[in-house]
Amino acid sequence: MGIDSNVTVVIINHMTADLLKNAINSFRIYYPALPLVVFDNGSKDASIDYLLMLQGENSETTKIIFNKTNAHHGPAMDQALKILKSSYVLFLDSDTETFQSGWIESMLKLIQESELNYVVGKKIYMNKRGFDVETPGEGSDYIRPICMLIRRELYYTLPPFIKHGTPCLKNFKAAAIRNLRLIDFPVEKYVRHLGRGTASRFGYNLGWRGRLNFILNKIRL
Repeated sequence: MGIDSNVTVVIINHMTADLLKNAINSFRIYYPALPLVVFDNGSKDASIDYLLMLQGENSETTKIIFNKTNAHHGPAMDQALKILKSSYVLFLDSDTETFQSGWIESMLKLIQESELNYVVGKKIYMNKRGFDVETPGEGSDYIRPICMLIRRELYYTLPPFIKHGTPCLKNFKAAAIRNLRLIDFPVEKYVRHLGRGTASRFGYNLGWRGRLNFILNKIRL
């Protein structure tokens, strides 16, 4: 199965030029012609020069959206889904490294098997405060946007992604109420998550709400 011509890859970047270069270069080894849009969240490092060069050299396949400030990951994903026109959007973190081909084709096949299939990626479980839990009964299905394929038309019918440590949680919980499906896929067989991206370097910037949420989770409220 080939790749649907109506797929756009999106990477959100903020001040991680070194990781971004690796993410894009490794991805392009296997998917040199797939449309890629990078949303830069107010970077003030070497990301800017790199992205301008990248767009100049690959204007037919690569576009850059420069946000003046850091909109944060969730709102930038929401921005992408509202701007883009493709049926499917593949979100790829800036701290990933692609080491195998064939995974986008497989993810597309899965999402197209039913109109109720909403998102494909590595499925885990999150409690109501957005922290990992081990079993389905303890929380809700969740797919981290490290590497996930989403059916764009369904996104508009659900709450938007937000500024949060788990920005998709409310959206996915609303999707479950409507019997829209999150489909598990072994992303780790194709894409390595280095885990040294924006959050580890700059934090989530959630302020007192984030600290309160952490405390309430620790005491199981």
